[in-house]
Amino acid sequence: MAIYREMSAGAEEYLPPTHPAVQEFVQHNVAALANGHGEKPAMLQSDLDMIRVYEDLTDILLSKNVVMLTDFPPAAQDKLMRRKRLRSSLSPITELLDSGDEDEQELP
Repeated sequence: MAIYREMSAGAEEYLPPTHPAVQEFVQHNVAALANGHGEKPAMLQSDLDMIRVYEDLTDILLSKNVVMLTDFPPAAQDKLMRRKRLRSSLSPITELLDSGDEDEQELP
């Protein structure tokens, strides 16, 4: 079974994305990927790995005034600011975890 975005050879039936059969197919395959029962596409994993790199690159470019936040479209500005707030809110937690690791390493 397969789902295609557009009509292709062998795809004889059209169902809207909201159709229960389509929803079930997508949910089943997403769940299989999340549980490790399916193959995780290499490109998806690469994208996930690169997100932090892009975020750091954006921060560097902004801090050096190579680009301005206002150079980005409003939707991108919102996403960047939301991500920055999220990272800041998690900062005390990660610092606490990092300092805990250091203490453990110092113990004999």
